[in-house]
Amino acid sequence: LMITGVEIEGLPSSRKRFHELIDPSKVIILDPQASQVLTHEDLQRFEAVVVGGILGSHPPLGRTKKLLSDKFPEAEKRNIGRYQFPIDGAVYVVMEMLRGRRLEDIKIALGLVLRRRIGGFEHLIELPYAYPLIDDKPLISDEVIKILVGEEDYELEIINITTPI
Repeated sequence: LMITGVEIEGLPSSRKRFHELIDPSKVIILDPQASQVLTHEDLQRFEAVVVGGILGSHPPLGRTKKLLSDKFPEAEKRNIGRYQFPIDGAVYVVMEMLRGRRLEDIKIALGLVLRRRIGGFEHLIELPYAYPLIDDKPLISDEVIKILVGEEDYELEIINITTPI
């Protein structure tokens, strides 16, 4: 695992971009618009998986394809299902597949709602993305939740449980 494009103290990282470190023909770019689904066999054949699209728009705008996949035609492109994952969730799915789990055996929460009360009002924050479930809990960073709801008490609701494919 290496983070590229930025150096982060204490983590394997480099200011260089992935294509400056490895031949793009030896990598898989995870792209939700890719026509083929990532397999365990793919992970054995290639040297690296590039994870790092641009999360935010719902429905997705295809920015990963435009800003990454199209710039490296020699790289293989794969998806991890039909849903949009935050980067940490996508990395978790790939790591689980490296350990031998099949994509269709990984459960995900499709959509989350954070609920909190502000005065007499209920405030809802909807996150329409796919979050892998670990022990029936969605993988979502505590830091992200803190940014969204602050120090307030909140409830986390899973909208739907499914698999990526």
